[in-house]
Amino acid sequence: MAKVVPVASHDVVAAAVLRHGRLLAARRTRPAPLAGRWELPGGQVEPGEQPQHALVREVREELGCEVAVVEPIPGDVPLPGGLLLRAYVCELVSGEPVPGEHDAVRWLGPEHLHEIAWLPADVGFVDAVRDRLLDGERLPGGNVGGAVRVGDTVRRPTGPWTGVVHDLMQHLGRSGLPGVPRVLGTDERGREIISFLPGQVRDPDDWTPGDQLLTEAVQWLRRLHEAVAEFRPTGVLPWRGTPRELAEHEIVCHHDCGTYNWVVDADHFVGMIDWDVAGPGVPIDDVAFLAWTGVPLIGDAPLGEVVRRLRLVTDAYGDDAQPHEVVRHAVARMTAATDRIAAGQAAGDPGMVSLRRIGEPARTRARVASLRERMPAILESLEPE
Repeated sequence: MAKVVPVASHDVVAAAVLRHGRLLAARRTRPAPLAGRWELPGGQVEPGEQPQHALVREVREELGCEVAVVEPIPGDVPLPGGLLLRAYVCELVSGEPVPGEHDAVRWLGPEHLHEIAWLPADVGFVDAVRDRLLDGERLPGGNVGGAVRVGDTVRRPTGPWTGVVHDLMQHLGRSGLPGVPRVLGTDERGREIISFLPGQVRDPDDWTPGDQLLTEAVQWLRRLHEAVAEFRPTGVLPWRGTPRELAEHEIVCHHDCGTYNWVVDADHFVGMIDWDVAGPGVPIDDVAFLAWTGVPLIGDAPLGEVVRRLRLVTDAYGDDAQPHEVVRHAVARMTAATDRIAAGQAAGDPGMVSLRRIGEPARTRARVASLRERMPAILESLEPE
């Protein structure tokens, strides 16, 4: 809560309500000279009322939602009649804004702030929050970091690999594969702009997907591998892992399809995020990676359940994958992943360096060692090869 500043009772307050990197605007209906112009919602402070309290009250009365005052925006604006307009950054606490005294409301992202006709008194406040909108809202999921939500878009840092990864994502879009963010360009901070996939992203340390969700994710992965069969870029390309050519026997894999990158809706798979480490590989690379957190092969899940869900994964993927192969390859695949993280950290790759905050690569190396110990029992419990 912002510091309470005593003001005269005749002041007017306005709310710069922010959500998901967007600003709320409301269109006026009166008085006639101002009708059709857009403003920050708010109103006049009553005698003896603190401005923050007045702002919360006015937004509730005008739009039927609750906001919390965060901080004042510098630069009070004189209004006709000796009034003084003061604006505050606010966050939406509950409810959805519904116009009562206004005839429309809009949420505007940083690139669209001036697509509407603002009241002149509000323009300075609107411009003052633009950088804050560009900061966006940090997103869960993934581990490399740096992704923020701005409206219906996601902004992420770019690198030498971005161009070929965008080519891949655009190819998948043209193929009709669902669940892949659309490439929308870059913003003024040099970050990629991709579409936001609505749904939830869960922490694999606190959650294991149910059978139906796991099956849907594996079936989607099979569709991905079928779609990339026609994506054959040539030459040495700057993949984030290792710049190299795509070999004849390889496809372009996602390479990070752990459950922390799944977007889900209840028990249904929506899509996959974090495509920046995509690159050459073989299908079993992705199948084993998905099984690592999807079965899961990490942790201490009961042996019988691990075996059952390994079979579920390979049945859902098809005849190209076998349970014994998946569990063995998971050890090799995740060992390679830890080596790549360590190399990236040594080279100063910001995304790889950020993985240190969750204990990588030491955490995954310890889990690989645990799986090595459990693997003989898992293989023995599976059907004969």
